[in-house]
Amino acid sequence: MAFSAEALRKQLGKYKFRDLTVEEVTAVSRAHPNFSFSMNTYTFKDGSQKDLLNFSGTVPVKYGNSYNIPIRLWILDSHPFAPPICFLKPTANMGISVGKHVDAHGRIYLPYLQNWSHPKSTLIGLIKEMIAKFEEELPLYSLSSSDADRQSELLSYIARITEGETDIKSKSTISGVRNGGCFNKVTVVGAGDLGIACVLAVVAKVQQKEEPWIWRSLLCQM
Repeated sequence: MAFSAEALRKQLGKYKFRDLTVEEVTAVSRAHPNFSFSMNTYTFKDGSQKDLLNFSGTVPVKYGNSYNIPIRLWILDSHPFAPPICFLKPTANMGISVGKHVDAHGRIYLPYLQNWSHPKSTLIGLIKEMIAKFEEELPLYSLSSSDADRQSELLSYIARITEGETDIKSKSTISGVRNGGCFNKVTVVGAGDLGIACVLAVVAKVQQKEEPWIWRSLLCQM
């Protein structure tokens, strides 16, 4: 669906500075037409939830070769006076390279975010710095085909945790898929202490079911 500033304006009824947000997001859409925009529920570390605008797509990065790095940005309802929440969005055949600007859950940390100040700071400026930092230190790497096959379900699960999504299907979980069962409920949290606790809970379940391949994969992700 083509980007529509007017349709977006209607969706942002609860945003405090709707016109400024629409203006910025329109600029992003023009500069990066591959991005897709939607409203989804984000769960914060304290358990509170909000319906937030978010967009995802790829940014071009040159690191020897040319790469398209998938990212996802959540725009707070106090934008542009608060910085967005930024994550990598790796596919099943990508691993996260933990470094100065990226943690094990794919959360992106940049000086631009730490020093965010409107009107000097903008989404376009943020994406430019993101590209520059990724060109210094590539945040993702390709998994071997065997690793990708074994970790596909795991990466999908962890991605949903780090992205803050709450619409996880109960039957689309790790050992549930492999063993024919399912979890009745999954509580999703944002990155941070609760996110780590959630992953550790999965580890405990995995050990009980003697799934060593998932245990090793989880260690790599933490």
